[in-house]
Amino acid sequence: MSEEKRNRLVSAVTVNVILLVVILSAVIIYQLVCIGTLNRVKREVQDKITAYETETYKNEKTLEYYMSREGLLDKAYEYGFVFNK
Repeated sequence: MSEEKRNRLVSAVTVNVILLVVILSAVIIYQLVCIGTLNRVKREVQDKITAYETETYKNEKTLEYYMSREGLLDKAYEYGFVFNK
């Protein structure tokens, strides 16, 4: 193999390795961005789930209160009904 062919082969391999590294770097960066975005979305969904669970718990307690006798009487007094306790 002549010196010129060897130099061409070495430069071609070098260019291909550099292109491979660049393409793989771009893919890794893209994957990291996607992972970051999905983690943010996951965190937002978990925050919403927590908020809805808290709201559901509060509403269940309010419902239990208004289904009790005291709650019904309080609501009746609020609307102007008068009863003997």
